[in-house]
Amino acid sequence: MLLVAGLLAACVTTDPALIEGRRLAASGQSEEALAVLDQAARENPRKAEFRMEYVRQREVLTARLIQQAESARITGRLPDAEATYARALKIDPDSSRARAGLDSIATERRHTERVREAESLLARNELAAAEARLREVLAENAGHPEARNLMRRVLDAQASRSLAPPELRAAIGKQVTLEFREASLRSVFDVISRTTGINFVFDKDVRPDLRTTIVVRNSTVEDVIRLVLVTNQLERKVLNDNSLLIYPNTPAKAREYQDMVVRSFYIANADVKQVLNLIRSVVKTRDIYIDEKLNLLVMKDTPHAVRLAERLIATQDLADPEVTLEVEVLEVGTSRLQELGVRFPDRVQWQDPTTIGTPGALQRPADGLTAFVATPPLILNLRQQDGITNVLANPRIRVKNREKARVHIGDRVPVITTTSTANVGVSASVSYLDVGLKLEVEPSIHLEGDVAIKVGLEVSNIVKEVPVSGGGIAYQLGTRNATTVLRLKDGETQILAGLIQDDERLTANRLPLLGDLPIVGRLFSSNLDNRAKTEIVLLITPRVVRNLYRPDYVVAEYFSGTDAAVGAPPLTIGATRPGGLAMAGGVSGVAKGPTGAPQPGAAAAGQAVTVNLSGPQQVQAGGQFATQLGLSGPSAASATMELVYDPAFLEVLAKPGADQTAVLGAGRIRVRLAQPGASGGGQPTAQVSFRVVAKEAALTALRVENVEAQDAAGNPFPTAPPPQQMVNIQRPAAAEAKPAPPLDTRPESVLDPRP
Repeated sequence: MLLVAGLLAACVTTDPALIEGRRLAASGQSEEALAVLDQAARENPRKAEFRMEYVRQREVLTARLIQQAESARITGRLPDAEATYARALKIDPDSSRARAGLDSIATERRHTERVREAESLLARNELAAAEARLREVLAENAGHPEARNLMRRVLDAQASRSLAPPELRAAIGKQVTLEFREASLRSVFDVISRTTGINFVFDKDVRPDLRTTIVVRNSTVEDVIRLVLVTNQLERKVLNDNSLLIYPNTPAKAREYQDMVVRSFYIANADVKQVLNLIRSVVKTRDIYIDEKLNLLVMKDTPHAVRLAERLIATQDLADPEVTLEVEVLEVGTSRLQELGVRFPDRVQWQDPTTIGTPGALQRPADGLTAFVATPPLILNLRQQDGITNVLANPRIRVKNREKARVHIGDRVPVITTTSTANVGVSASVSYLDVGLKLEVEPSIHLEGDVAIKVGLEVSNIVKEVPVSGGGIAYQLGTRNATTVLRLKDGETQILAGLIQDDERLTANRLPLLGDLPIVGRLFSSNLDNRAKTEIVLLITPRVVRNLYRPDYVVAEYFSGTDAAVGAPPLTIGATRPGGLAMAGGVSGVAKGPTGAPQPGAAAAGQAVTVNLSGPQQVQAGGQFATQLGLSGPSAASATMELVYDPAFLEVLAKPGADQTAVLGAGRIRVRLAQPGASGGGQPTAQVSFRVVAKEAALTALRVENVEAQDAAGNPFPTAPPPQQMVNIQRPAAAEAKPAPPLDTRPESVLDPRP
């Protein structure tokens, strides 16, 4: 029966189909192996081994394909992952993992499409729609990295939009001339509204009988509005880019109309309690909270007060300075010991002869006792020792500003103390005594880079042990210490030396009487000369790792508003010419626009000087062009103005003569023009050449500001700047990439050099 079983097993294991299937699987041809095993299982349904081998090989191949598909999906290769999942599903149609993988790929593609839609919506500033797309993705996959990052950007944009107050943009920088004397306040605002298009809404508590007197020439609309409001105890609130709400400047109205914001400050370096005291003392904020565990400060106040608190915290929340102290401690010691002479015995003893066992003893009978001395009876001392010791400790200590650092190099010696108590017994206690090198430093880092250091140095050693009655040991210590304060520069090395201990001991052993004889006495004595000298040397070098940042003047000093409006910008107006701003009594009112023409309801005030700005509207990147400035007017003799451009796009190629212009800074040139027949003579035009430094297509502008005109007598004459000139920069074609020929940059070709 055993032979038959062996023959049957040999037949099973040597089946050609099974052997072929295993061989194909081992060589990596898994799908061919499955086909062979499947066919063998169909042809031999009664042989279970074929079916079992087929199922086993199918499970192995399916698991390997699913693993490859998951790796491709994680790395973002979705088409490869989808094809691999499909292969696995074709091999095993009942594989739930393959079906789940295909479903996850479809879901991920849908999520990717939603994220792309959200990106395009965010680019078009449609924040609500972008947020809806992203929430749809995050509801199904809360850990989607792209969706989370994009949602953070959307929320930041929404917060910036909600926190950014509306700004008045409609003709706010337009220059006007107003002349009102004892006019109704509402009439003044009505004229400003007709001139600039700004809407004014008045609170019900604004008195209708308010009257004002103001005479301004060539001042901006914003300055005029601020002057009128401040002089009548009124305040404004911007509703949108062309609307203002006017209300009385009282605490009750301020509480109604002033917007409040809440700001959280995470303090990184300063103490949150000190920051709290600072905000309460300077900003006068009442609604404030701190969390010492998180080092968090939360305040609620007006936007101006929050900006002021932000500046204050920025100047205080600075990292503490740190310094690394390189310390070298050396104990340099020299010793010299010399012992010369003959040492005789200093003691004679008598003892019972039966107990004498010391060889070489001198024996003399005396009443039954024997006298003897120690062996040997004579000692010739010929000894000399020289020693040099150099103990070095070189610690490197990093310490914060005004913090103490301690270094101990040595031993902690136990001191045992026993205490005896009546009817109780004896108790022992152990205390430890620090022996060795102890160094204590406390640096103070200055803004100039100097470091002031408090140094305490102590070097101690055990001289001898002192037994204490009743048990226990005390120690006699030798110590040397020094304490000082020094100020060093960064990297400067200072040496502290002179802690010297000098010991000299002379010891002589002489034979009585004979040893005291001169000269000959050296033969009957032994002299010991022991000299030891030690010195402690300390070398200390500070190296500043991080110092305090000294803020600039503009950062350290800034306006803080008034007591009524903390953090508000100061009340200022733009630069005006002499006589350009006046307030006086009268009964008439005149309002003129920027060209000097009378506005509706205002009296005429004569013609004004006209400034013309002309030039090409389209230029090519890398090319050159010229801009013309012109002046016209019946009675103007001259005019001075500033030509403003963007230095990121344009570069001045040719500047007028030094007597006619001055470069005020990047992007600004002052130009002077003269009328025909005036003292300067010449043409009333100027030409300024530019080179286009922009490499890509862009849109920039040239504008004229701060125009000041004088008539023939030198008196100021009303004028206004011309509209800005828009310059469209176009990318040059490939054939037009050659640079344009240079212009004539001589000053005579640009402006008349005569004054």
